[in-house]
Amino acid sequence: MCRTAMHPLTGLLATNFGSPTGVTTQDHYARELWRLSGYFSVPIGLLVLGLIGYAIVRYRRRPGEDRKPAQFQYHIPLEATYTIIPLVVVAIIFGFMYNAENHVNKVVAKPAVSITVDGFQWGWRFVYHNGHVQIGTADYNNINNNNDLPVLVMPSNETVQLRVVSLDVVHTFYVKEFLFNRDLIPGINNVFDINVTKPGLYPGQCNNICGEYHAYMRFLVDVMPPAQYNAWYANQPACSVTTAGVAGTQKGTCTAINAGSNLSGYTQG
Repeated sequence: MCRTAMHPLTGLLATNFGSPTGVTTQDHYARELWRLSGYFSVPIGLLVLGLIGYAIVRYRRRPGEDRKPAQFQYHIPLEATYTIIPLVVVAIIFGFMYNAENHVNKVVAKPAVSITVDGFQWGWRFVYHNGHVQIGTADYNNINNNNDLPVLVMPSNETVQLRVVSLDVVHTFYVKEFLFNRDLIPGINNVFDINVTKPGLYPGQCNNICGEYHAYMRFLVDVMPPAQYNAWYANQPACSVTTAGVAGTQKGTCTAINAGSNLSGYTQG
């Protein structure tokens, strides 16, 4: 019981304040912003709680005491102090946030790999340059089996540009280890770059409630060394994708993982 009770405190006091370490070059900025927020919020929170506790004990009403508490309104130096200090803290955090967003949202003109990510109720479609498609919908009867999930394959230590598009309602592309998520909004193409430094298999999911089977809208990100990715990519056949906003005109045998009938625009050649 003691270990369970101490677990949240241990995560809070850790270097990253409970945040995952991250595996991308972009997550450094998010992690530093989270740290900075912790450095400010923890001592300020403790100070406020301490002052509240002190005021409760020191200035509580005692039996037989009937006096008017000390008044501090119109105390200009005091009011200026507790107004300026929060403004300075917020300004510092805003400056770091602005810098972090500029780095995270920066996209290059010629990424090493470009992939379109389509979200739909309730699955994902990943479209590559050659028209190769990985499609998946949730297997509601066997959802714990990762073999039934769509897989987004990308190389490590390369700039991968993802264009995320929703085919119906708002979804969110979220991978915990990336310390990042991006909304998929109908009619809007959101683009971002990601550079994963550590090969591995990373679970992802929709992070925005999007309907009845939202909880099953999961996927995997398989990050390979560049040579292994190039070999994998060279062996993938092309196919046609006709949905608006998704590039791909070649035909071939598409890879469909647990594909559902609600996937308009997917055709095998």
